[in-house]
Amino acid sequence: MSFTSRRPLARAGVVALLAASVLAGCAQEEPTEDVSPSTSAATSEDAATSTEAAPSTSRPTTDDAATTSAAPLESVTVRAVDKGFEVTLPAGWADASDLVDDKTVQVAGRAPEPVDGFYTNILVTKEEYVSNLTSAVERSAKELAGEDGEFEMLEPAKVDGNTSPGYTIVRKVEGRTLHQTQRWISHDKTLYVVTLSTVGSEARTSAPLLDDVLDSWTWTD
Repeated sequence: MSFTSRRPLARAGVVALLAASVLAGCAQEEPTEDVSPSTSAATSEDAATSTEAAPSTSRPTTDDAATTSAAPLESVTVRAVDKGFEVTLPAGWADASDLVDDKTVQVAGRAPEPVDGFYTNILVTKEEYVSNLTSAVERSAKELAGEDGEFEMLEPAKVDGNTSPGYTIVRKVEGRTLHQTQRWISHDKTLYVVTLSTVGSEARTSAPLLDDVLDSWTWTD
């Protein structure tokens, strides 16, 4: 196998590991809500004073509840580093490009909260062009799954006019069982690899998120 056809396979593995480690982060990275002295528990004297001064309370009306309800989560549209395309991240997700130090990364986004200590995330990288995309994708799926993992080939998806083959692999990465879906998109002699990474408990609900991102994909070159 030639070097040019081999490199995207190796890079697909690197991207999968990158998404599983650097981009995913850990729940421990979230800032803890330390209680400052000014907001610490009140003394008994303070409590008594506040109790005497507190007016009688009543349940909020329906209108009050609607007013204080949380605002709907917004979606963020992100443009690729190479200016070749734009995608819209899922509602509530953040642009996480600043968390990734890799020149091939075009888009990086992750969920606002971790599940089982892992942030579901999507990564898009720019790779070397391959002439036989379908064959390369099949080989990559087998190699990434390895002997201990599992993989499933997916029906090709349409991404703004381009056919995108892909697969889902289930394997252990750094001691955690992850579900990772990769879609390969070839456009104007350029290959983009899209990777969705999530824990098993989120796999079913996260799959439509990738579909939505691919549906939002718009070429801007």
